[in-house]
Amino acid sequence: MIQDNKKIPKKIKDILIQNPHWITNDLDLLNQIIDSENKKNTGNVVDLRDIFLKKTKSKFEKLSKIHTHTITAAYENFLGANNLHRCIIKILEQNKLEELIHILCDDIKNILKCSETALLVSNQCEKFLKNPNFFNVAEEEIQEITKSAKLTKNSLAKLNTNSQNLFISHYLNKTASKICSEAVLYLSNDFNYNNKAILIFGSTNKKLFNETNKTDYLNVLAKVISIQFNNLMDYNNERKAQNNF
Repeated sequence: MIQDNKKIPKKIKDILIQNPHWITNDLDLLNQIIDSENKKNTGNVVDLRDIFLKKTKSKFEKLSKIHTHTITAAYENFLGANNLHRCIIKILEQNKLEELIHILCDDIKNILKCSETALLVSNQCEKFLKNPNFFNVAEEEIQEITKSAKLTKNSLAKLNTNSQNLFISHYLNKTASKICSEAVLYLSNDFNYNNKAILIFGSTNKKLFNETNKTDYLNVLAKVISIQFNNLMDYNNERKAQNNF
C-alpha cells in the first residue's frame, strides 16, 4: 500500500498480506484509496482500480462461461430429445424385419451421426446376411459381449472409447480401424430368450460416444428397438413356420 512499509505495523501488514480480499472486496475502502490518489501526487498510493476492474472482468468471464455451458447443454439436450423422437418414429413405422434392419443401419445411423453399424443376432436365418451390417453369431458370443460391456436389462447401453477394445472392430475389419468410439445396445427380450441381439453404433468422432456422456436416451432407444425388433422377428418366424406346413 505505502512505499514506506515502516509506517504500517508489522502485525497489520501481515494480516493484510494474508487477506488481500479485505481490500479488493470492500468498495468503501477502494473508493477511499482512489480519492486519496486523486488528491495526492506523491506516488505513495498504488492505483487499485486496475485490480478491481480485472477482478470484476474475471468474475464476468467466469459467469459468461457458466451461462454458455448451460445454454450449450440445454441445446444438446434438445437435439438429443429431438433425435430420439425421430428415431422412435422411424422404428415404429417399420412393418417388416428386413426394413427395420435396413433403417437401423441407414436412417438411424444418419440421425445419430454415426459412421458404422453392426447388428449381431444369435441363431437366426442366414437370409439376413444379405445386409452387410447383419451378423449371425452364436448365442455365447452375445453373452460374452453383454458380460464384458456390463449390459443388463436395466442398463441397455454402454459407451466405449478404448480404440484397442472396440467390439465393432471384430466385425467390420478394415472399416473399423477408423472408428474411435462406439455405443453398444443390448436388444433385450423378456418374453423370448431365443432372440438375442446387440446393436453397435460406431463413430470416427471420439467425443460422440464418450464414456463420460449420459446414456439415458440410448437406453430408451435400445428398449424401443428391442420391442419392435423382437415383435417383427417373432412374426417373421411364425410366418415362416406356417409356410412350411
